[in-house]
Amino acid sequence: MGEASRLESENSQLKSKIGQLEEKVKSLENFVNKAETKAKYLEIVKKNEQWEYPLAVPTVAELMSDGYSKEQSEEVIRQIDHIDDVTTRMRKCRVIKWIDVSDDPVEPYFFYEGMLPHCKQFAYALIEYKHTIDYMEDKTFIFRMGGVAQPLASQVLLLLEKALKHTHFHRLEFHPIQTEGVRYLDVISNCVRVNSRLQVFQLEDTIENSMDIDILCEVLNNKASLAEVIKLMSCGTEGGVFREIFNKLRTQNVHKIDLSSNHLSNLRPTDMSEFLSSNPSLEELDLYNNPFNEQDIVYIADALRHNNTLRSLQFRFRFGVPPTNWYLLEYAIFDSTSLNAAYDSNHHCRVYIRSPVADIGRFNTCSNPVANRRKKIYTLLSKRNRRRENASFLEQDGIGIKHIPQILSLLKPFSEHHLHDKKGTQGDFEVKPLSIVYEIMRVWRMPELYRLDQMEED
Repeated sequence: MGEASRLESENSQLKSKIGQLEEKVKSLENFVNKAETKAKYLEIVKKNEQWEYPLAVPTVAELMSDGYSKEQSEEVIRQIDHIDDVTTRMRKCRVIKWIDVSDDPVEPYFFYEGMLPHCKQFAYALIEYKHTIDYMEDKTFIFRMGGVAQPLASQVLLLLEKALKHTHFHRLEFHPIQTEGVRYLDVISNCVRVNSRLQVFQLEDTIENSMDIDILCEVLNNKASLAEVIKLMSCGTEGGVFREIFNKLRTQNVHKIDLSSNHLSNLRPTDMSEFLSSNPSLEELDLYNNPFNEQDIVYIADALRHNNTLRSLQFRFRFGVPPTNWYLLEYAIFDSTSLNAAYDSNHHCRVYIRSPVADIGRFNTCSNPVANRRKKIYTLLSKRNRRRENASFLEQDGIGIKHIPQILSLLKPFSEHHLHDKKGTQGDFEVKPLSIVYEIMRVWRMPELYRLDQMEED
């Protein structure tokens, strides 16, 4: 036994030393990687120190001779000047947090025939910019593409795809774009699939059919680095098609998803509950401006009642939905029919909605669910106190005497609240705690509490 114990101790010490050595090896590997990254960055900085944009900018007269109007010629020159500026800044390893290929008036976009050579310069600079992004690991870099007024040539799009597959941005935004000979969503999915750094993804007005949803979800579901999916919008598709997103989007670490303005309606009974359970890290969900019907609200309310991970839900009130259905949504957050029901309500999620029927947004305003639960219990006791009904309701709720001290302890955080209105009207959080204590204790007989205390001591 002594020898076995000694060997076991030596084995344990050896494992501990191996673990320490492995940690040191990892630390050295990280140090070497950072040193190599810095060396490559400094090499690029030195190489491009004297770099100048190599292509000439056409004059207004030259462009007008090619058939452009004066205004169009000036616009083309403006675009090339911006391409020159952004390309030069990337070559010289300057920090550009937001690189934009769109029709924004202050950013470059490419559509006229002679732009291809300039696009190549931009794409090659984008590829080389990888070393700057790798070195500036504490900064967030964003690339946005889309909204181009004219069809984007396939050569340009493929150049940008090659660059984005090589240079990994922290945030990618893709807006509508016309393409020639290349499927835009295929380019997007290829760029996202290989991006190891991607944290935020945005896609607007691009999804057209069920196959597009399959492609997109397959890419996003396997992206462990992804934290936010913002403005995921369909391209005018019917809600029945885009509704499949509830069954197919199964992310690992995404905490925010925006599905606003997507014609979503006619949900299946388990769509929302399965969506929430299949995206376990999800904390913020935006469903604003979707035409949910009255049955949809019932399903969403039921999903909220059994969920404790979601922290924020955005909604838009629809007058076509009966008030009773909106009350179901409120009851999921605060069921005031009994103390037990209030206790079992959802204390985690705040529902943001402007509703003339149910004031749902006033609940769960604290980040701490325990504090939210206490406020609801106190609110319920306050409402009953106005009618002097607490004692009778406690009996109906099946609350025994031994639970009275626990219930009364919930009043302690609200001890600073007092009556403010001389006319006697009271808000939920303005009832004096002492009035609730007195109302309950004058009905529940003290000898019974005393006997209960004696029984517990025995």
